[in-house]
Amino acid sequence: MKLLKYILVLGATIVASSCANVVDEVNPTHILDSSNAFKSIENYEAALNGAYAQLRSVNSYGRNQSSIPDMMSDNLSESPENLPQGTRGMVDWVYAADNGAVDNAWVGLYSVVDAANLVINGIDAFTTPANQKTANRIKGQAFALRAWTHFDLLKWYANSYDRNSTDPGVPVMTTVSSTNPNFRPARATVKEVYDRIFADMNEALRMLADVDKAINTTTRRVNIDVTTVNAMLARISFYARQDADAIRYATTVIGALPLASRAQFPGIWRDENAIEVAWSVRFNPGEGGPALEVYSPAGNDRASFDASADLVALYDRTNDVRFNIYMASGFSTRTSRPAARFIPIKYLGKGANRDGIVDFKVLRTGEMYLIRAEARLRGGDGAGALQDLNTLRTARIQNFTAGTESGATLTQAIADERRRELFLEGHRWFDLKRTTRTINRQNCRPPATQCTLANSSNRWTWPIPTTELDANPNMTQNAGY
Repeated sequence: MKLLKYILVLGATIVASSCANVVDEVNPTHILDSSNAFKSIENYEAALNGAYAQLRSVNSYGRNQSSIPDMMSDNLSESPENLPQGTRGMVDWVYAADNGAVDNAWVGLYSVVDAANLVINGIDAFTTPANQKTANRIKGQAFALRAWTHFDLLKWYANSYDRNSTDPGVPVMTTVSSTNPNFRPARATVKEVYDRIFADMNEALRMLADVDKAINTTTRRVNIDVTTVNAMLARISFYARQDADAIRYATTVIGALPLASRAQFPGIWRDENAIEVAWSVRFNPGEGGPALEVYSPAGNDRASFDASADLVALYDRTNDVRFNIYMASGFSTRTSRPAARFIPIKYLGKGANRDGIVDFKVLRTGEMYLIRAEARLRGGDGAGALQDLNTLRTARIQNFTAGTESGATLTQAIADERRRELFLEGHRWFDLKRTTRTINRQNCRPPATQCTLANSSNRWTWPIPTTELDANPNMTQNAGY
């Protein structure tokens, strides 16, 4: 793999969890790996923190898994304030195999897998009966991270999400790249990738059920615990159309993390509480933010994207608590903007800050209700689906009158609610992709040049990077590239 040209900067990883969030291309004279860099179980805990730190990269939750799915869909409208940057090709769906963002995403995500493998494959040498629970806590999180990152790769680079699909997926990596200098893996099938994901998640559940101490606190949930793994499994099972499993895992999370009240809900987005949050990616000053390429409030006050007019129209502006938390008419920290522009302020900052630095909420109970609703409807339980949808709407919308939708109308209502609830949380592109819908940008305007995307387009799947194809003769390209 191309990843073999890279190494993790392990010295920084071991020292602190705030290490660099990307890997650098180098020409090393030697490789640091678990055989010569780790001397204790504590080293592996630091390495796990380093794996978490890489999630803040733009190749992960610093952009690609947070805001890019809204940029590429119909939730955001590119504004004249946007500057030429790496997302330009993404917005207009003109990416090719040599696109830098596509290439960096591949390397960045596999670097997280590599960091997780470093922990998984090395920690047993320092595990004893006395520290077994500590090892479980560290290794269990690494198993979950490896599985979750393979799932993120699958979402971008595979055409099919069906559980038993024999379509090409992505390479499954279970060893540290530096220990396999001649490894040239072929793409596993989608089914084979899922097999590895579910095996790793089940191992994570087993280990994290028997640990030495609490992994998260009630006020900040930035590490992976049993509840997080259940939420991960709910989403993964949902994509794989294993609806009974998706319902079961989502129900477990709903029982553990009740929905926030309308009074509590605003505090989630300012990191004042972690109510209904199953997992966040931590962002601190100097480490970027999950949506700074959408709206960067500090310094230049650049709003590169606005909430699209058709998205804005979905909200009850008066009664829906989400509306004024997620966007604001004409908002600015320095200059004036027309009231007709709705600026995304969901990630404005912690507390009263306006710097765009706030934790990214990867998994929440709100999503679990929507997963369970759609899975129930697909399984023929329309009444249960409607109950879940009404529960969520009642929690978010003051004086909400319970809906009575059924059939196709209920399907659309759930889709609309996913759009309202999960705006800028990394879902819209994949929701459209997995349901084979089209994109029709209602208020398409310059600098965007592409306004529609057919459900038959090959652009729904990213190309395998040219550099990967050049380095690995066993790699195959996606159709149309």
